[in-house]
Amino acid sequence: MVSRQVIQQSSTDMTQAQDERRGNVSPSNKRYYYRTYGLTISSQLELPELPQAEAISQPDVVVLTPGVAEKLEGATFRKGWLEMGDDRCQITIEGVARYRVEQGQRILLDRRVPRGDDTVADPGDIRLFLLGSALGALLHQRNWFPLHVSALNTPGGVWAFTGHSGAGKSTIGAWLHYTQNWPLVTDDVAVIKPHEDAPYLHPGPPRIKLWKDALAALGIQTEGLVRDMTREDKYHLMLNKDVQDQPSPLKALVMLERAEEGEAASLERVKGMVAFKSVMATLYRPEMGTEFNTAEQLMRESIKLAEKINIYRFRRPWSLEEMNTSIKPLLEKIMQEQGAQE
Repeated sequence: MVSRQVIQQSSTDMTQAQDERRGNVSPSNKRYYYRTYGLTISSQLELPELPQAEAISQPDVVVLTPGVAEKLEGATFRKGWLEMGDDRCQITIEGVARYRVEQGQRILLDRRVPRGDDTVADPGDIRLFLLGSALGALLHQRNWFPLHVSALNTPGGVWAFTGHSGAGKSTIGAWLHYTQNWPLVTDDVAVIKPHEDAPYLHPGPPRIKLWKDALAALGIQTEGLVRDMTREDKYHLMLNKDVQDQPSPLKALVMLERAEEGEAASLERVKGMVAFKSVMATLYRPEMGTEFNTAEQLMRESIKLAEKINIYRFRRPWSLEEMNTSIKPLLEKIMQEQGAQE
């Protein structure tokens, strides 16, 4: 059912893109309302990936579609696609769009970033970066603590998985979601709000990014899925059921590592400096964090979070064929946590 809905949305996107190229779509003042990260968003652009919200007069964030200057005025940081300075940043994705993010409250989106003969990018690609890097910058501007994790609401509370690029956080999150029927909280970014007493994890857009072999192992067809623009064999799967969109206390953070050949899967709790470094390594786009916060503030929040949750190191064989066996230490610990809560 998920694949059919994805295919339908892809067809809608294609029709919209064709209409825009023909000049048949005029600017609209209509507003669409959504919620994500505990924020209410008013947008001139339809965002079908997000849960809808009631219209309100003072949303937390507005997404507008005017023209945007090619360069961010007064930028103190410029590196490739990213410019930052003075509570603002600008993200330019060639052939897709230009995004200006201001003061944690507003995203200005300019779709006129041509590549070759195409003057307008595919709407799905435009939303991909809006819901990813642009919203991530906005979270940092609000002085929140965004984490790059895959997280699920397990019987032992909310557990989040992280690791370096390619560590398999999306794969293990999807595997547990589909095989254990645990609601997915997030598979990319979720945010901790420092002003809250407990470390509540506020989920972002309900999507999973999976490699082609992981999709095949889970029996999910790639037809109709959005292909990742930077990795040819990775796909974006939007979910609209068994997804949790309300904040819940984060119970555990799991650092994923690859086991050596012949090494059995193992789960080990870590503390102290190792735990602190694990949290710091989980911060989403740290270059944005250090621009809109201070290094001292980020360290304080990392220490505070490391003291309030359990942090583990999980080493497992890389073979998907062994996944059901290798996740057993993880499942056992989660069930132990469930028993302790009852």
